[in-house]
Amino acid sequence: MTRTIYLIVYNSPLFPAHWAIWIPSQENQTIGKRIHVEGDVATGFQLSFDRNYDKTQDSRKHEIIILAEIDDDHVIDNPGDGSNTVDREPKDAIESVAVKVPPPGPSLMSVARTRGTKVVIKNCQTWLVDVVSALHQEGIILDNKAVEIIKNAPKN
Repeated sequence: MTRTIYLIVYNSPLFPAHWAIWIPSQENQTIGKRIHVEGDVATGFQLSFDRNYDKTQDSRKHEIIILAEIDDDHVIDNPGDGSNTVDREPKDAIESVAVKVPPPGPSLMSVARTRGTKVVIKNCQTWLVDVVSALHQEGIILDNKAVEIIKNAPKN
């Protein structure tokens, strides 16, 4: 049996869009797992597994893009008592790959510190591109189209 994994793009007209992987539970397609990093380019980011996340309760403008079909064996739903919880401990193969990709540290620096060097800004988008690439390399995502889909996803 397969599961569909999605990219949620929280659009923003002023700032880079926030990206997250969304995996709906088998029982309820509006509740599931959201995998993302939270933070900012000045202080860095932290990995977050949002369990029992109800996407209908989030009022932010967003779009959902199909990334890939994966084998159901790679995903574990963690319903617990049904309440939304957040942690950083991997419980399945997808989460185990995500924790191996380091969240971006601070990449926004003062002009004095960067004089003469090119600054590469890393954020949730760059991290998720790396995660999807790692999932493909590990054989969890079999179709290479997911890497292209995420690279071409809306940036704002």
